[in-house]
Amino acid sequence: MKNEKQLLLSFAIPTYNFGQFISETVQSIENGAEILAPSQFEIVILDGGSKDNTDEIVNALAEQYQNIRYIKQPYRGGIDSDINTVAEITQGKYIWLFSADDLLEKGWDRCIIPFLEEGGELFLVPAILCDIQMLPRRPNPIFRSCEKNNPLKFYISQENDSLYNYLNQAATLEAFFGFMGAVVVKADVWRMLPPRTDYFGSCWAHCVRLMPLLFRQTKITYLNKFLIKKRGGNDSFMENGLIARIAISVDGWDRIINDFFFEASVQKILYNILRKDISILFFIYAKISARNDSEFRQLNSMARLLFTKRCPSSMTNMKYLFYLLTPRIRWMNTLAESVLPFLIRIRHKIKSAFL
Repeated sequence: MKNEKQLLLSFAIPTYNFGQFISETVQSIENGAEILAPSQFEIVILDGGSKDNTDEIVNALAEQYQNIRYIKQPYRGGIDSDINTVAEITQGKYIWLFSADDLLEKGWDRCIIPFLEEGGELFLVPAILCDIQMLPRRPNPIFRSCEKNNPLKFYISQENDSLYNYLNQAATLEAFFGFMGAVVVKADVWRMLPPRTDYFGSCWAHCVRLMPLLFRQTKITYLNKFLIKKRGGNDSFMENGLIARIAISVDGWDRIINDFFFEASVQKILYNILRKDISILFFIYAKISARNDSEFRQLNSMARLLFTKRCPSSMTNMKYLFYLLTPRIRWMNTLAESVLPFLIRIRHKIKSAFL
């Protein structure tokens, strides 16, 4: 697809073996647009060597919708490399990094276009957390202090306390670009920032590429409208098991925090957010689910790091003691598996009550 006039928005979608979901994703974008014409936005899909029927499905979609571009690599590049590649070949003024299994609410363009036209370097869009069938569980706000449906605008500058304000209002690591699908970035800004190939393989290279925006003059807008339906139960990073998945978060964010944030007060805020995102109860569930001694030792090391070594408090030390005292018994794993869906529902209801 070629246009003499620059497109307003490009969806950059990396995918790998998501053939069963990607059609619904694309249709939610195309059919959900109410004011944007197809000539004003594009969907660019990079297939990182899928072994399923992704190519057949997307090629059929490209025949139906003329603003789709599909590129299939003959190899698996990995999420970090693929995000970098697909974003680079977009043609829009803004790039929406989007997941191949999530959905957009109808009328998404009515909500975001006024903000894009107003200008800014980066926009964050919160999601409604859903199960794998896309039944909603709860909204997941990225920032705390925000009236319903009212945007938050952050003017980051080195000359004031704007970064501290940003840090203190962050509710999850999505405020630091942890959820790819939440990020809409100005294309010129993305291309100005160098790709962080040293983070390829970490699953966080896109976060690290954007991180310098928190240390220069930047306008970041939080829409505070839940335009995304985020599919749960389909974590592609789970392919090596639960404890390896936890390691992606703990090791990755431990590295990011220490690479970019040097003040003890700032690190404390970030580690508290990380401990909120990966709670001690989740560590306990992983402990009784460990498949072998190697996983068990790896998990113990991460729990000790996160709760006793990184900005600890009496509360985090107590949580770590609770983790240590929980027995690792095989029958508990069977019990935990049987009650896990119920516990997940209760957790989402409790979180929803405090929104």
